Amino acid sequence: MNKSIDSKRIYHPYTRWEDYRAGFYDNCTGEKKQEKIAKVLEMFNDKSLTKEYMNRVVDEWVHSCEHNLTNNNMNKIAYLGQAACCLYANIPATITMEAWSMLEKDVRDCADKIAQEIINTWETKNIQLCLNID
Repeated sequence: MNKSIDSKRIYHPYTRWEDYRAGFYDNCTGEKKQEKIAKVLEMFNDKSLTKEYMNRVVDEWVHSCEHNLTNNNMNKIAYLGQAACCLYANIPATITMEAWSMLEKDVRDCADKIAQEIINTWETKNIQLCLNID
């Protein structure tokens, strides 16, 4: 029987989400917002920082990743990038979304590629095992 990954969707209440506790869903304005935008640009313009923090998200934010990376209706690449920025400098997702367009295309493409590789590894370790158990 061919089961879709959605049949293995994992849900957690928001109170268990590490991203929620780190300020992922917060917002900010003014000078603080400009500082956060600068930090987004700083992280994504450094390939090693991008990879480090994306890997830290999947390693440290177990519940948030289970909840979000098992959701086939979400942009997992965007989530991982936004989560990495949040872990890097407590940057809310909305700020990362806004700053994303300020990055050069090659930087965005590189970050997307890193995210996809990390997601593929995470899915292999976390989802495929569940599908094979049944």
